[in-house]
Amino acid sequence: MLDTDRDATRACFAMADHPGLFSRMTGALALVGANIVDARTYTSKDGFATAIFWIQDADGHPYEEVRLPRLRQMIHRTLKGEVVAREALKERDKIKKREQAFRVPTSITFDNEGSEIYTIIEVDTRDRPGLLFDLTRTLAANNVYIASAVIATFGEQAVDTFYVKDMFGLKFHAENRRLALEKKLKDAIEQGAERARA
Repeated sequence: MLDTDRDATRACFAMADHPGLFSRMTGALALVGANIVDARTYTSKDGFATAIFWIQDADGHPYEEVRLPRLRQMIHRTLKGEVVAREALKERDKIKKREQAFRVPTSITFDNEGSEIYTIIEVDTRDRPGLLFDLTRTLAANNVYIASAVIATFGEQAVDTFYVKDMFGLKFHAENRRLALEKKLKDAIEQGAERARA
């Protein structure tokens, strides 16, 4: 559905939740050339995930509705494991040459006070194709459960906020665990940036 306020197409999905679901969906969106300019994800107490994405095409225009059936098909194929987004994206997540000059420092913060039950991870970094997929894949690979996410882009800057728990349903209180996860997220950002500049 066209969202004229955001100059983007709003795509909504609801399905049974499972580990890595949000990551697979962001990978499928990247594979069909959908640039995620904003996103929200929520998981209900009865185990259903709702994900809402505001997407544009590569030229910054609302994603065309005629392309949505291909998007749905790619999400189904990704969820079934027929397509592995990480491999398929290797040659696609490039930054346009005219945009490579923009430099945005990376900042990752962990907040255990802003929510009673979740650790809030905020990642502020340079936006690029495949960034959200790299972040969510890293979280999923480290058994981080994403209960909710708020994704925002401001020009070349991305601010992605994740409300998370560990695999036991607890916050990330231990500093060594936070530092290890921060390093893995920064590594994923840097490796993706190197790929995008190549």
